[in-house]
Amino acid sequence: MSIFEPVHAFFRRRAVKTLNDAAACVYLVNRRQESPRGNFMFPGTDYLDDIEVGGQRVGHVDYGINPLGDRLYINMLEIEPEQRRQGFGLGVLWNLWRTHQLPIVPLDQYTSSDGFWYRARRRFAAAGAVIEDELRGADQMELEQQRWQHLVPEPEHERLIRELKASPEWPQIQARLQTWKDL
Repeated sequence: MSIFEPVHAFFRRRAVKTLNDAAACVYLVNRRQESPRGNFMFPGTDYLDDIEVGGQRVGHVDYGINPLGDRLYINMLEIEPEQRRQGFGLGVLWNLWRTHQLPIVPLDQYTSSDGFWYRARRRFAAAGAVIEDELRGADQMELEQQRWQHLVPEPEHERLIRELKASPEWPQIQARLQTWKDL
């Protein structure tokens, strides 16, 4: 054990207490849970939750968990302008971390929110939690999706077409289709 371990443990406990205090008054109320085909998270789960403090709605969070179950993606974290800078956004992230215990990845964060994400990363790191770098743009999101494409179910009609094209009868069927098309 390093001589610095007790010091690290002290500061980690302190950071966790601070984040727990921020999350204590924040409640997430699920409004929608889905993952339609074509969605970034498909076939994972996408959530839309209202953020409530003291029984009043102060914002919403749109997030999803990929089908591998190894990352939580924040699509949108919106706090009403008059409710900002009170720790509610950080409390939401900490609630999500405590519930799911997954690295948090922001998607296309706004430039105006860079300061929030910077502070959140530092506070989470001090508590031993992880907020990864954002995914920006369709290219990065497509690369990330490729990690779970093997889990996306193939629609029945596409499977039948693929099997038909792989069959030995396909050249004759294709020729027949071409003659019908020429008529």
